[in-house]
Amino acid sequence: MFKNLMLYRLAGAWPASAAQLEEALAREPFAECGATQQKSIGWVPPRGEQHGALVESVDGQWIARLAIETKAVPGEAVRRKVQEAVEHIEQTSGRKPGKKELRDLRDDALLALLPQAFARRTQVTVWIDPRERRLLLDAGSQGKADEVIASLVRLAGRDFSIALAQTQQSPQAAMTAWLAAQSPDELPGALAVERECELKGSGEEPAVVKFTRHELATDEVRQHIVEGKLPTRLALSWRARVGFVLTQALQLKKISFLEGVFDEQAKDVAADERFDANVALATGELAPLITDLLAALGGEAEPGQPSGFTDAPKTVDAAHDEAVTSADDPPF
Repeated sequence: MFKNLMLYRLAGAWPASAAQLEEALAREPFAECGATQQKSIGWVPPRGEQHGALVESVDGQWIARLAIETKAVPGEAVRRKVQEAVEHIEQTSGRKPGKKELRDLRDDALLALLPQAFARRTQVTVWIDPRERRLLLDAGSQGKADEVIASLVRLAGRDFSIALAQTQQSPQAAMTAWLAAQSPDELPGALAVERECELKGSGEEPAVVKFTRHELATDEVRQHIVEGKLPTRLALSWRARVGFVLTQALQLKKISFLEGVFDEQAKDVAADERFDANVALATGELAPLITDLLAALGGEAEPGQPSGFTDAPKTVDAAHDEAVTSADDPPF
């Protein structure tokens, strides 16, 4: 159910209940892109059923889903149409279009081509843990996360805020210590280092070293650390139940439930109950994992208090963030 997780802290008085959240999300329902519309964003039923609830509460955890549909027109197609218009103006009037007219021609060309463009739709699963006041997003790019946050803030009003989770020790500092450890006893009890990491040096053209399916508790890796290369990604496992890649920005990537975990789910679960069973299992495993991970990073820093965390991604304009979730193989 979750392949990635970005961690946020909720502040303010909203939402007080799943029903209140449902009522708010209903003000921004998803609708497909119109003929000349480039992007459409809105909330859809997480079960995938038409006219279903926009918020599902399972074992006290709330699940919602934001749909993002975009239309993209190839730049070459727009340029060709503009060039045709420019040539027509030159032939009929004997003049060349100015800068403002060229901009208008580009806009007209885009509007003319948009009805022919294919729409691409992605969805972001949103998990709210109301007891811990955590917001967790299954987003592979900061742009998609920004779309979710922008919608929630619009719907909630000025008395509600969302902030990235901050820890006393930065993920990069902790990962560096774990890779430099001489003994497994130096690692947090709930976590184990697996066989994938990325190390990056400093300077204008920093060296990058990637290990895949490679034992990391070696002198070779420790030597890279001594030379000043720092981890930007590190594969970890939690209590031999969940595998994931931790990034320097405190994001969990490539989440996978290890062998046997889903076998514990009853095989005779009816189809209409499978959503609830999957949510209960996934959140039941991931909630304590996140608690243990934050503890391994020294605990969360209180808002407004100094922290060791300096690598959180900056909020960006989602319209300009085209990053796509990596489709790499699991790190184990």
